[in-house]
Amino acid sequence: MDKTFFDFLASTKTTLAGFGMPRIALRIHHHINSHIRGVDLSTILSQDDDAWRPSKVVKKICSLKDTFTVDRLWHENDQDRSSEKLCLRAWISAKVVCDKQRQTQSVRKVDTRSIRKDILLCLGTLLRQNDILARAHPRVLKNEYESALVNAKGKMKLVNARYKTRVRVSSESYVEAVFTDGKTFRGHAKDAQGKTTHIHFQQGISKSRALQSVRVIGLDEPTNSQRARNSLILRVLQDEAKLTDAKFARFIWFRTEEDTQHLQQLSASLHINGSLLEPHLKHLNASQVEVVAAMVDVNLNPVVVVHVGPPGTGKTTTISSAAEIWSKMYSNPVWIIGHSNVSVKNIAENLLKRDVDFKLFVSKEFYVEWHEHIYEKLQERLMRTDKLPADRPKMSQVIGSSRVILSTLGLLSNPVLAEKGIFDIVPVERLIVDEASQINVFEYMHVFHKFRRSLRKVCFFGDPKQLPPFGQDKAKTLQSIFEVKHLKEISYVLDIQYRMPVPLGNFISTHIYEQRLKSQHDIMDYSCVRFVDTPQGEEERQGTSWVNSEEVSTIVHLVRHYYHSKKFCIITPYDAQRSSIQKQLKQERLPWEDVFNVDSFQGGLSAIFDRLLLMVPCSTIQEMKLTMS
Repeated sequence: MDKTFFDFLASTKTTLAGFGMPRIALRIHHHINSHIRGVDLSTILSQDDDAWRPSKVVKKICSLKDTFTVDRLWHENDQDRSSEKLCLRAWISAKVVCDKQRQTQSVRKVDTRSIRKDILLCLGTLLRQNDILARAHPRVLKNEYESALVNAKGKMKLVNARYKTRVRVSSESYVEAVFTDGKTFRGHAKDAQGKTTHIHFQQGISKSRALQSVRVIGLDEPTNSQRARNSLILRVLQDEAKLTDAKFARFIWFRTEEDTQHLQQLSASLHINGSLLEPHLKHLNASQVEVVAAMVDVNLNPVVVVHVGPPGTGKTTTISSAAEIWSKMYSNPVWIIGHSNVSVKNIAENLLKRDVDFKLFVSKEFYVEWHEHIYEKLQERLMRTDKLPADRPKMSQVIGSSRVILSTLGLLSNPVLAEKGIFDIVPVERLIVDEASQINVFEYMHVFHKFRRSLRKVCFFGDPKQLPPFGQDKAKTLQSIFEVKHLKEISYVLDIQYRMPVPLGNFISTHIYEQRLKSQHDIMDYSCVRFVDTPQGEEERQGTSWVNSEEVSTIVHLVRHYYHSKKFCIITPYDAQRSSIQKQLKQERLPWEDVFNVDSFQGGLSAIFDRLLLMVPCSTIQEMKLTMS
C-alpha cells in the first residue's frame, strides 16, 4: 500500500469515524498491522454501549422512511455492488460527523495503540471468524407455513410451521410474499406471538390471490449475546474494560505463569464410604465420582473439562449429583447452562427426580406454542422471561430457596435478568456448561468478563467427537473448549456407557473413541440392530434442510404397526425431516413427542426406550453394514 496512507493511519492526529469502528480498527490491525484511532458512530448518540443501527442515527439528522435500504449497506451477507456500498457507507458516515461534530469530538475514542498485542491478536481472530460466518449467512430464508390468511385490509396472518424458519420481527429484514400469478408483494413483520406472525404489506393484497411462497430477505435482529460481545469489544478498545481482569478469560486466552500453576493443581480424591457425601455419590461409577470431586472442590481446578462420550455415560447424572451436593450440603449457588433449551430441560428433569430445588428460565419466543409440551413436568419450576416479577423483592420471593438456576447460554446476556436482580439473588459463582463442544469458545468471553467478580468455578461438559461448534466447517480456526490445547492435559473422561447394547457400544468405542469407552448393557447379541432399506426414497431440499418422503412413510408405518404401544425414539439428521415425521404422526394420532434431529437429541435421552429408530442416508447404512459384519 501507499506509504502516505500508512502514515495517515499511524498519525496520532488522525481520527477516523465510522459505524462499527471496533470492527474496522481490528480488521485494519489484523490485515495490515496498522494502529487506528477513531470514533464509533454506532454509539455516539446511545445512552449506554448499545450500538444503534445506521438508519437510527441517520433519522436524527434527516427524515428517512426506508430504513432497510440504509441498514443493508452494512450487511455482511449481501456483497452485491460492494464497491458502491462502501462509498455510500463512507458518505453517510461523513454526513453524520459533519452534523454531530460536538459528539464526535467529546466521545471516548477507539484506539488500538493502548491495547496489548496479544489481546488485539485474539480479538482480531474472533472478528475474522465472525466475518466468515456473517458472509456465509443466507441472505434469503424460505419460510415454511401452515396457513396464511389475508384480511380485508390486505394484512397477512401467517402461521409458521417450523421454529427455525419462522418469520421474526426485525428492522434488518423485509418479507416477500410470492403468489401463483407471479406477483410479489413486499412487507414487514410487525408482531409475532407463538407460531403466528402478522405481516403488513406496502400495498394491499387481494384475498382471492393464491399464495405460493414466503421468504425473508436480510438479517434477524442482533441477539443479546451479540450485543453484549460487541459492547465488551468496544469498551476494551476504548480502554474502559480490561479482559485480563476476568481470570477465566486469562485461563483460556491470556495465561500468566501463576494461572498455569493454578490450572494444573489436582483435586483431592473424595472418600465416599461413611462420609456425608455417600447418599449423593453411591449411585456413581469411578469416573463419575472423579468428575464430581473435581467439580465440588472450589479451591482447586478452577476449570473442569469433561469428555462425556456418547449419550448414556451419565453426563446428566454427574451434573445433577454435583448440583445436589452444592445446593443441599453447602447451599452454594450454581448456574447450569447449555447450548440449547432441550439440553437444559433434560438436566432439569433429572434434578426434579433427585428433589433438588431449582428454577428453569426460558424465553417466551421458544416456549409459547412451539415447545410447551416438553415442559409439562417442569411447570412449577419454570420461569418465563416475559412474566418475571416487576421488582427485586418479588423476584427474590419467587426464586425462594432455590440455589440452582438453569438457562441457555444466550439467556445469561438477557438484560431482563440483570434488571430484575437475579444475578444478585443467585450469584454466578459456579457455572456448568452443557453441550460445550457445540459452543465457539469466544462465546464465553463476555460472560466471563460480566461475572468476573463472582465466578469461582467453571465446568464444561461435551463430546468433541459429535457436533462441532456451528460454522467450524467455514471458519477453520473456530474452536470449542475441547480444542484449547493447554486444557486437554487436565480434562476428564466419563468412560462407561449404559444405554447402547454392547455390540453398538463396542463399534462406537473402536471407531470413534479409540477403544476408551466401555459398555455395560444386558443386550449382547447383534440382533439388536436392524437395517431397513428404502431404495425408492430421494432426499429433496426444503428451505435450508432436507426431506425424504419415502423414509418418512416407512418410519410412520413402523410406528403404526409395531411401536405405537412401546416407548420409542426417532432420530434424523435433518430438522425438516423431523418436522415432517412429527406432522404425519400427529395426523394419524400416533405418539409424536420423541422425534428429534441430531442436534436437539444430543444427550437428550433421560428415559430408557424400547426401540430407537435412527434415520441415516443409504450410503451410511452400507458402510455400517460392511464395518459391523
